[in-house]
Amino acid sequence: MPRNSYSSPVNQLLDYQPGTGQLSPDEWPDYQELGITAEDIPELIRMATDEDLYNIPDDENDFFGEDSLLEYAPIHAVRALGQLRASSAIEPLISLFPKMDDAFDNEVLFVLAEDLTDVLSLIGLSAIPALAAYLADDSHEESWRVQAIVTIKRITAVYPEHHAQCVAALSFQLESFEENSPELNAHIIWALTDLNAINSLPLIEQAFKAECVDDEVVGDWDDVQKRFGLSSKKSQPPKSIAPTGSHQPAQETVTKEKNEADHERQKKAQQKREARRQRNLKSNGS
Repeated sequence: MPRNSYSSPVNQLLDYQPGTGQLSPDEWPDYQELGITAEDIPELIRMATDEDLYNIPDDENDFFGEDSLLEYAPIHAVRALGQLRASSAIEPLISLFPKMDDAFDNEVLFVLAEDLTDVLSLIGLSAIPALAAYLADDSHEESWRVQAIVTIKRITAVYPEHHAQCVAALSFQLESFEENSPELNAHIIWALTDLNAINSLPLIEQAFKAECVDDEVVGDWDDVQKRFGLSSKKSQPPKSIAPTGSHQPAQETVTKEKNEADHERQKKAQQKREARRQRNLKSNGS
């Protein structure tokens, strides 16, 4: 891919050396030091979604040499969009969620999957409706919808003032617990417990009573109450009482361990989806 396929200064990302590994947002290179500004957002979106950069043939890698950095260009573009808080990039970035299917076998895509969550959470409030709509669309694979859940939850770590909007988006989807898969309900409940969304407990209890929750993902009803700091149903606050005292919504602190836990839940969602697909193939073939 020739350097002139992108205009300056974005074309510098085609062979940009720093920050090719998995990094937290505060460790990302400052792409604005390359002269990249808000005027370059359309070109950054084009690079972030450029299928040619995700499907570089081996012979092209050989042509550019073993140290070719082309495959990392979309990662840099995605991060630059996050640093610019580019709300126009929300839908294009969400469209990249399906690439996480190969993230656990591909180092570059693994970094991309984490960066997508970080970038969309940096964009913040304006990303919530699009993520909620993606989560609600059952035509999407479940592992991709789990990434939407994780991203909505992560927004509160960057913008704790948007805690209520994030909880509302997740709770709204949980209201469809009878239509959702038990696994999806479990992932939503896990996120709500991470967000200490105590007012969601009555809805969560309904989902458990209807046997619509996969307890392999989130544990049983007692486990969930314990995660909220409640020892029994009797200690659950009435629906009409707002959370107070020790049940104030907590600001989530994103740690490496939490990131790894989120990835593990996403990986399990992907594995369960693949297992169901294989079972369906066998039953259709019999």
